[in-house]
Formats: sequence, C-alpha cells, structure tokens
Amino acid sequence: MAAFVLGLMLLFTVRTLKSFDDTVSVRGLCEREVPADRVAYRISYTEKANTLSEARSLIDHHSKAIIAKLKEAGIEDSEIFVGNPSMDDRYSWSNDISRITYRYNAGQSINVYTSKMDVVTKLQNTLEADMLKEDILVNGYADYQFLGLNEIKPDMIAESLVKARESAEEFAKNSHSKIGKMRTASQGYFEVNDLDETTPQMKKVRVVTTVEYYLK
Repeated sequence: MAAFVLGLMLLFTVRTLKSFDDTVSVRGLCEREVPADRVAYRISYTEKANTLSEARSLIDHHSKAIIAKLKEAGIEDSEIFVGNPSMDDRYSWSNDISRITYRYNAGQSINVYTSKMDVVTKLQNTLEADMLKEDILVNGYADYQFLGLNEIKPDMIAESLVKARESAEEFAKNSHSKIGKMRTASQGYFEVNDLDETTPQMKKVRVVTTVEYYLK
C-alpha cells in the first residue's frame, strides 16, 4: 500500500513539474507620439584673414552680429553658448605658400539650447539670409530633442505589460490552455526617434517588453 501511494505521489510530482515546463514568451509594444521639449541649434561660420589679430577681430565682430539677431528673435543670453574659435594656419601644411591668398582659416560655432521651438523654426528659415546681408555666411542645424522620457516611462512600461498579457492570453486560448504566473520579464531599451523626416519637432517613443508566462 505504501509503495502504491508513493507511486501516485511521484506521478503527481512529475506531472506538476511537466506542467511548469510549458511556457509562452510574448512581447508587448508601447508607442507614444510626443512633441520635442528642447532644441539644440548649432550655428557655424568661417572667416579668412592674413593675421591672427584680423581673424580674431572678424570672429568677434560677426559673433556679436549673430548673437544680436538671436536675441532679437527672442533667444535669451542664458540660452546662448559661444565655443572657442578654431584657427588653421595654412602656412604650416602648404608646400607652396606663394599660392595661398589667406594664411588663416578661422572657424566659430554658436550653440543655442532652448525650449522655444517656434523661435528656432523661424530662425532656421531667416537667419542665413539675414546674416548674408551683413556678409556673414552661416550654416545652421537644429537637433530637436525629447528630455521628458522619465515622466512617461512608468505608464509606457505598464501599457507594454498589459499588451504582453493580452498576447499571452490569446495564445493560451488558441492552444486550449490557461496563463499561469509570470516566469521572466525583460524590458527593452526606450527608443526616441523623429516621427518622420519632415517633422523632427515630433518624436516617436517606443519600448518593447518581453514576458514569459507559465501555461497550465
């Protein structure tokens, strides 16, 4: 009798362990469209001169003109960062300095970090033309960014888990089984990309959570 009971217990244990071997791995996707909340606007230009003092004078004069235009548009001093100018002495690497018209190439960059998207968008359309009227040839590039990721992370993770659960339940229904406890869960990286090529001011935030459930 004892051997019979022991056999039943072993059979029950094997079946229980076997049931826990059956799992399903699913993914839950969550996406959000959000507006950018900061823009990094980089303005750069170059000057040519025959002396260092002349190059520095041009850089200083033209930087002041650009900054004045930025402030006129609504950018504040605290949002403007002027980099150190770069100086390239062409005599140092040329084999024939007699053919060089200007000895120095000077480069300067001015960076703007602001939440005033509309101001930067307008500047992108007008700054280069305005500066050209003052004989300053500038290039501008705006990088629209989303810094509020931490604020939406919890809700997005929760939503991705719900969607993963829904996928698991659908699988269980089709396989005539039921969802058990969660075995493992892995949160993917959050991705922040432009919504499309024409609207960098809008971002698409994406996260995929992978969850494994026991089936019973």
